[in-house]
Amino acid sequence: MSERASRSPRHALTLTHQFVAGSAFATHKALLTRTTLRRWVQAALLADAELTLRFVGAEEGQSLNRGYRGKDYATNVLTFAYAQHDSDPVTGDIVLCCPVVEREANEQGITLEAHYAHLIVHGVLHAQGYDHEADDEAQEMEGLETEILTGLGYADPYWVEKSPKSRTPANTRRA
Repeated sequence: MSERASRSPRHALTLTHQFVAGSAFATHKALLTRTTLRRWVQAALLADAELTLRFVGAEEGQSLNRGYRGKDYATNVLTFAYAQHDSDPVTGDIVLCCPVVEREANEQGITLEAHYAHLIVHGVLHAQGYDHEADDEAQEMEGLETEILTGLGYADPYWVEKSPKSRTPANTRRA
């Protein structure tokens, strides 16, 4: 997506969430209330949408990543966007792998809440056609993520990567 549409809390949203990660992630489930999830998704919407958020364990996360991306490991977030054309409604499934999200939050020294907020915003932008394969796309998407997250009261998720001293191969984009 090359031009930014204006975000508005008035976009219609049908949001379904499924928590199948298991009892080991009960604290995640308690954190991820319907109200919280709706607020994060709505903040990133540029159009009306019908989305499903699915919170999974490592096995399902790895299976989906292997089956759809050919990568045999569980990843933090996968977005399955179904619109074929810009005029189609925004529809998609966003799958978040709870153990990966928790591990990354711990490694990055950020709260679980902040990391989930970031990854959900990231996934919602993907569902709307944004990508980060090319540098210019990544810059636009990361800028939009930062703007949305700071508007929600969270820190810039890319602040470490933006620091000139931290630009090393170990600090590449995660999602």
